[in-house]
Amino acid sequence: MPAPDLPPHAFAVVPARPTRLFLHADHARAADFEGSTTIVVDAIRASTTMVTALELGAASIVPVLTIEDALVKKAELERGGERGALLGGERGGVLIPGFDLDNSPRSYSRDRIGGRTIVFTTANGTAGLLLAERSERIVVGAFVNADAVARAVAGARGMVTIVCCGTRGDVGMDDCLAGGAIAERLVGLGRGLVQDDAARLCMYAWREARQSGRGLREILAETRGGRYLHLQGCEGDLEICAAVDRCGVVPVFEARTGRIDVARSAG
Repeated sequence: MPAPDLPPHAFAVVPARPTRLFLHADHARAADFEGSTTIVVDAIRASTTMVTALELGAASIVPVLTIEDALVKKAELERGGERGALLGGERGGVLIPGFDLDNSPRSYSRDRIGGRTIVFTTANGTAGLLLAERSERIVVGAFVNADAVARAVAGARGMVTIVCCGTRGDVGMDDCLAGGAIAERLVGLGRGLVQDDAARLCMYAWREARQSGRGLREILAETRGGRYLHLQGCEGDLEICAAVDRCGVVPVFEARTGRIDVARSAG
């Protein structure tokens, strides 16, 4: 904590097209997102699962914070005439009792989810989305759509904010690596970084991982999230989560409607 009478940095210059990154959602406040274009990253696995679900034809995803919220939202959708909504998500990395789907991208198939709305709750990813609801625009980012997301938001006039959701209260290396991959692409597309070093740290970590000669799946297996997947017998999900730039789907969360849909245009 800095001294309360410390003056502002003399070199606190904000670039014309600024980009910043929060290493954990807890590092941000709701007010930080006013006017921002925000990328929410929960690489293992909520972001990857949402991208996969939309790629496979889900009609929409409705993120909610709690299990009770999910049950209430499904009932609300049914009362409004929207039948066949599915409950998806996890607690402790596993299927919630009574839910239709967990948080593994391998559980989502076109036959099962095509044309259906998924009410979705996870321990970290959906909380990150809801925290950012005051943003100008919110998109979901992961390794699998890093380039598509960067291209979709690179032209934003104001701040672009990358939020790494982390695991519970801790910073997660998996999210930081994905955040670094997206930040690197944004810099390559002409955006500047604010003076805070969080984005630079993640970019350096991403470059080190990329140049290490090891596969990303192997590196992700060593992260806290990856180790936990192994304990749950879900290490097969890492192959899907590590498929960098596999698809061009850009999920957009519209806070007004409470739904995540595919961006109409990636430009």
